[in-house]
Amino acid sequence: MVGSDICWMRGKTKADCEFDNGGYFIIKGAEKIFVAQEQMCLKRLWISKTPSWTISYRQVSRRERVFLKLLDNEFGGEKVLDVYFLGTQMPVWILFFALGTPSDRDVVNLIGMDIEDTRISNILVASIYYADKMCEDFRKDNNSFHYIEKLLRNCKFFPEEPLEECLSSLLFSNLKGLKLKARFLGYMVRCLLEAYTGKRKIDNRDDLRNKRLELAAELLERELMTHLMHAQRYMSKAMQKDLQGDKELQNVGHYFNASIISNGLSRAFSTGGWSHPYKKSERVSGVVAILKRTNPLQTTADMRKTRQQVSYTGRVGDARYPNLSHWGRVCFLSTPDGENCGLVKNLACLALVSTTVSEPFFHKLLECGMTELVDHSSSFLSGKFKIFVDGNWIGTCEDSEGFVAALRSKRRKKEFDQQVEIKRDPLHSEVRIFSDAGRILRPLIVVDNLRGILDFRGHGYPFQTLLDKGIVELIGPEEEEDCTVAWGTEYLLEGSKENPPREFTHCELDSTFLLGLSSGSIPYPNHDHARRVLYQAEKHSQQAIGFSTTNPNIRVDTNFHQLYYPQSPLFRTVLSESLGNPTGRAHKGMLSCPQYYNGQCAIVAVNVHYGYNQEDSIVMNRASVERGMFRSEHIRTYKSEVDEIKENKASARSRSGNHLKFGKMLSEAGKDESLEDDGFPFIGASLKTNDIIIGKFTGSGKDQSVKLKHTERGIVHKVVLSTNDEGKNLTAVSLRQVRSPAPGDKFSSMHGQKGVVGFMECQENFPFTMQGIVPDIVINPHAFPSRQTPAQLLEAALGKGIALGGTLKGATPFSNSPMDSISDQLHKLGFQRWGDERVWNGQTGEMMDSLVFMGPTFYQRLAHIAEDKIKYRNTGAVHPLTRQPVVDKKRFGGIKLGEMERDCLQAHGASANLDERLFTMSDRSSMHVCRKCKHMANMVLKTLLGGRQVRGPYCRVCKSGNDIVKVNLPYGSKLLCQELLGMGILVQFDTELC
Repeated sequence: MVGSDICWMRGKTKADCEFDNGGYFIIKGAEKIFVAQEQMCLKRLWISKTPSWTISYRQVSRRERVFLKLLDNEFGGEKVLDVYFLGTQMPVWILFFALGTPSDRDVVNLIGMDIEDTRISNILVASIYYADKMCEDFRKDNNSFHYIEKLLRNCKFFPEEPLEECLSSLLFSNLKGLKLKARFLGYMVRCLLEAYTGKRKIDNRDDLRNKRLELAAELLERELMTHLMHAQRYMSKAMQKDLQGDKELQNVGHYFNASIISNGLSRAFSTGGWSHPYKKSERVSGVVAILKRTNPLQTTADMRKTRQQVSYTGRVGDARYPNLSHWGRVCFLSTPDGENCGLVKNLACLALVSTTVSEPFFHKLLECGMTELVDHSSSFLSGKFKIFVDGNWIGTCEDSEGFVAALRSKRRKKEFDQQVEIKRDPLHSEVRIFSDAGRILRPLIVVDNLRGILDFRGHGYPFQTLLDKGIVELIGPEEEEDCTVAWGTEYLLEGSKENPPREFTHCELDSTFLLGLSSGSIPYPNHDHARRVLYQAEKHSQQAIGFSTTNPNIRVDTNFHQLYYPQSPLFRTVLSESLGNPTGRAHKGMLSCPQYYNGQCAIVAVNVHYGYNQEDSIVMNRASVERGMFRSEHIRTYKSEVDEIKENKASARSRSGNHLKFGKMLSEAGKDESLEDDGFPFIGASLKTNDIIIGKFTGSGKDQSVKLKHTERGIVHKVVLSTNDEGKNLTAVSLRQVRSPAPGDKFSSMHGQKGVVGFMECQENFPFTMQGIVPDIVINPHAFPSRQTPAQLLEAALGKGIALGGTLKGATPFSNSPMDSISDQLHKLGFQRWGDERVWNGQTGEMMDSLVFMGPTFYQRLAHIAEDKIKYRNTGAVHPLTRQPVVDKKRFGGIKLGEMERDCLQAHGASANLDERLFTMSDRSSMHVCRKCKHMANMVLKTLLGGRQVRGPYCRVCKSGNDIVKVNLPYGSKLLCQELLGMGILVQFDTELC
């Protein structure tokens, strides 16, 4: 992993790229990242009521899983309790006695339920009778033990270990001693009965406290274990061959094939198919993704994505909907639309995924008042709180409030790990502590220690210092249920004599941090429709062309697009001032992270310009484009490799003349005027379609050169010659194109107002203001009421005030009454309060009757460029089977006229055009049909008088060639008829003479 402790770039004084934060892998020259996988938490008991009331103890190993179910009694009466363990079903009462419980009274005491409740007592009594019917006298002479042993021996996959070892090592393996196991089993029964009677909630699988995120460590461990098992099986087979052949065994290294592991990991990274969490024979897609480099914001946002693996076709319940536990941990707006909506999420700005706490803290729990759980059932636990650490019952305490307060005080003083989560549940008399990996934490201000923040004012202390001093602490999704969080510091003292201020335990750092990186950078997103914010956060911000890296000259990306003059927006948000490269040079008064904004500030007018900007299109100022506005550079890299030939080790392939080498030779495949003798073009050469870009041929003289395909062109930017991991010579030739905005290019504001360039208007024809300001872009007024994005108007009005020297520069989400502040600032600077201006017509010079809203707006040029999508052809390749035009653009294919286009032509009555598109220009063909038998006729050679032979139609059914007509039809229809004849299905044709 780039940037890890074992990365060779670790410890370098200068980073490869200032925007690069690491966290990705380089596999065969491609940058790969992990998408965090949402999995069920296996550190707690799971309670569900569908399809039946069940409580489960789920461990990673399937053999250690325990299921306790409440089933209908087949003998009639109340429900009974059953246990599923090692693939065997048994009454729970028999398992209690097999674990050494002496009497029914002790079992009831272990469960600890109120037996005065008739629903509880009836279930317990029915379970006792059910155990008596299944095993008579199970209370005597270890009969219960022998009964369970008999059940295990009769099951399909019976364990090889004896029953004593199974109960000791597989049943609740974290607990030592049968009495402790019986006590934990009683706790499971209690939880299930409480849920059945409505005293305990059923677990929600969409709640973040019941989920864990699998990051690189867990995913690599899972995949590595799969390949280690494969290597182990291979090694055992190799050793068995030597043992059967009476050979001497060699050392382990002789049998161990390390390439199985390395090749398996490389293949998993390349294909994206990862090992399934618990199904060994299946693989999961979507775990590994290619790191996108369009702009730094997209690169950073891709590393903060999470994914929930569910079936997209079936019903997924509430998995797509926001949950209350997502507050401050998962962005509510940054999610893709379509089938992945709600399943692929983005972490909030300050969300942190916990790692495994390696430092033991058991002695800290004892110091705070915990009593360790002992291995006997006589200890009385009534009135005490049970203490769980990662789902394991380790002790009890009497004063739970003091115990939890002491633990949290030690955590704030950094006496043990700050990622430990502490939850006190007084309703069920439990204290749950979690220190495992995968929990999503978020920082909150501790109100009791808020005064300590005054000591850090004016100093450059990092955020970690606030954590170390206890001013800020990390709160998990379960612990936050115990906290009272204020929306902001101003709410801490808000109140009156009648309504005194509420006592808060914690306070939010800022409301902006509830959003993700993309949506938190948008100005006033709370004033926009949620769908438009989603479009900007998940689509447009990640498609905007920016300056993705600071080392483009040493990279050989296949496709690389960068903006010539990226700018920072005029406005600021709290998130934009918090982000940025700490080592970068930021001037005073400028944003600390201009790389997270990818666009330029353009003067945008809201007006109708002769109908050229209807339906989302925009009109752009041609003079502004010629001055360099939104000009970008596109670099396309072509790669090729050849075998490296050594004189002393010439391979059989090289001796046969099939080896490849770079060089220039006479070729009819394309033009090679720009190639030098080594087979590479010179820097600055202008290449176009069908030009050879890399010269390559075999030893026998066969040309294998790489040439440019249809619509590809450019100027040679650089030529790189190197070797790959396999020792082959590798070359990469980059072509550069300068792209200026053209009609058809896509642009977007930061509020989801996307549109393509409809017309490039001259500057003298544009409307102008009294100061002589001419807009760069004109958009249609109908874009705002239909899409509900008033925040773009607020941004333009705010930008106008900032450009005139106004002091108000913040566009933070959820800020109080921005409309009044912005209008007051404009009014003080001498402008109309709502940003409208009087303009004059550039074509006539007359003053326009209506006022026009105009102001600087941050616009983005998206990667959807018309030059990359343009497609045309007259004639070209056809498919050899159907004789229809091919589809691919690189193969000089045509544009598909689909069913919707066909319906449009039918609705317009353009039958001749439809016939031309689907028949004449596609696969026009002809065949002969006999009018007597209505069968297809064949073309045969006929002998005329005089011995001359001619080719003509002939019906093999009628044995005649007289009454045959020629019909025109698509070749696809003719092919279908011939395939039906090959299957023995006769096809007849009705014909009429025209």
